[in-house]
Amino acid sequence: MNQLMTFLDAIRDHLDLYQLPPVASLDVTAWSRPITVQLDVDGLAEVAGALLVWANTLDDVTATLWRVPDGDSVHLSIIGRTPCGIPVRVYGGVPFDARVFPDLPAGAKQSMPVYLLRHWTMPGEVAA
Repeated sequence: MNQLMTFLDAIRDHLDLYQLPPVASLDVTAWSRPITVQLDVDGLAEVAGALLVWANTLDDVTATLWRVPDGDSVHLSIIGRTPCGIPVRVYGGVPFDARVFPDLPAGAKQSMPVYLLRHWTMPGEVAA
């Protein structure tokens, strides 16, 4: 229990230290797996921007796209570590748009460069 409390204190401190975008849910199921943070923002530019804010607070950040099996939406996510080493996965969902995700079949997961998130924060940008 003491180890779990230390873990929870560390993630609380991280959330308090940075002005992070709104969170819809925070899942802390085990300290051996990443904490999962679901963003409470809508739209591609907003999700990409929120992920960039989080990415700037984490070390060793990687990004992925996952089109859900029914094909209606895409989860954009990053994984990284807080400065004290806690693994964190942050994601947000956006409606599937074939112009933005032309080569992402339903159920597929792909790595992507983090800089692509910055591209999507610019108005009018659609091509991946």
